[in-house]
Amino acid sequence: MPGFAVRNDAHGFGRVGFGPMKPAALALLLALGACGNNSGTANPADPQSGAPAIALQGSSSSATGASDPVGSTSFATPSGPLDTTTWVLAPPFSAGGDEPFWRMEIVDGWFSFKRAGLRAIEEPLVQPTRQNGADVFETGALRVTIQREACSTEQGGSGEYSVTVQFDKTDFDGCAFSGQIAAASPEAATVVDALTPIDACLAKLGQPALATAVYPRQDGEQTAVALSAKTGAFYECVTESNGTNVVSLDPIDQGSQAAWMRRMRFLRDGIASSASCPDAEDVRVGDKIVGKLLGKSCKF
Repeated sequence: MPGFAVRNDAHGFGRVGFGPMKPAALALLLALGACGNNSGTANPADPQSGAPAIALQGSSSSATGASDPVGSTSFATPSGPLDTTTWVLAPPFSAGGDEPFWRMEIVDGWFSFKRAGLRAIEEPLVQPTRQNGADVFETGALRVTIQREACSTEQGGSGEYSVTVQFDKTDFDGCAFSGQIAAASPEAATVVDALTPIDACLAKLGQPALATAVYPRQDGEQTAVALSAKTGAFYECVTESNGTNVVSLDPIDQGSQAAWMRRMRFLRDGIASSASCPDAEDVRVGDKIVGKLLGKSCKF
């Protein structure tokens, strides 16, 4: 979902990376350019413009962009390199689960834990402890447990490693997968983050439709999904923050919707299309295809 992520450093202080810089701060940043990266600000007029990309890289990347291979015995983090020799699953890795839909990745040496419609929770990757054959990462608000055990999820496919992410006294169970998430479009990343509200809205509509946009409502307390039905009708569906409960489903007059509300054309797996659309982009969660992003010329 579009939005911002809060990172807690080793001392527990949150860091939010947006906003204009004063001249002095900008000069200092330019002087120390090799020490960090700049992040641009999203256009607030377009809630889709802040959609996160799914192409994520660990901070072990060198200046040439090469990263440590899977199985490396060292992995770079904000607090320094970690020895991964005895880890159950060496980084980089990702994880995901259902009910509610969630996913977790390693981004620049941080755990990034995401749930549909909510801000990402980011905590630094740390050295785990071994408990009953499992690696347990205790870092800030997150407790991540990974063990070698076959598992499967409805939307994320099957894997050789099971994972439990504990946050806010709630356990999120799922599967962990070795390697980085494959590069995909920002639209695919938006769909993956919002799969729960998209599914709830499609079920409420009760007819074949494309999801054409996902955006926050009520200062992020709700998630809205724009739907284009096969009949040509256009709808706005609003769900609660958890994405499972539909608050409203209203038709929108043709031509009255903003251009960004038609930015993508997501066809959920299981909904028939009138054409094969060989150029459509597969949208994946783990090793499972959950739908396709159709091009403008592809008939629905």
